[in-house]
Amino acid sequence: MAKSEIEKKIDAGAAKFEESAEQAAAKFEQRYTNWIKNDRFFDGFRNTYGRIILIALASLWLVGGLLFCYNNGSGYIAYAVGVAVSVLAQKLSVRFVFKTGNLEILDEYQEARRNRAYRRAYSWVTSIVTGMVMVILFYAYVNVYFTDGYLPLIPDAFISWHIGAYQVAVVVVFLMGLFSLMPYFAWGFKGEPFRSKDEPNL
Repeated sequence: MAKSEIEKKIDAGAAKFEESAEQAAAKFEQRYTNWIKNDRFFDGFRNTYGRIILIALASLWLVGGLLFCYNNGSGYIAYAVGVAVSVLAQKLSVRFVFKTGNLEILDEYQEARRNRAYRRAYSWVTSIVTGMVMVILFYAYVNVYFTDGYLPLIPDAFISWHIGAYQVAVVVVFLMGLFSLMPYFAWGFKGEPFRSKDEPNL
């Protein structure tokens, strides 16, 4: 059955709209790729000194904020915002190497360094989590031993350790920040070379 004139116009309009959407998406992807490769506004984040400062500040905020908010019951919003800002700063510092998707942005060196950072981050997170569990176990057993004079199979501290929703939320932000930041920490301190504003992009 032949299509009516209205159906043909609808099909033609839909095809034009789809073509325009694809062209817009291609232009956006090209501009985004060029911005990542050639951006100079955040160069101060990308040199070695900048990366050292960013990593130090992010680490201090992540751990220090956890201790402060957990023990004082305040500052959660500032802590969460600070962690988010730290993650964004790290992304800018390495030109979004961990968020390139299918975009052909990375060269062989960057791709190899990114893959190595992923492996390091996995190893570090495993070690950190294991270390935290061991420290908690050690503290619990030592506390019980000096209080009761013997070592039970499961310390009472684990049974009577109650934390509120606020503390849980703080710990969740910490863990999200830890897992998000670890690949950028594992990327290392070495950054891009210093360049003046007059130097061309590499």
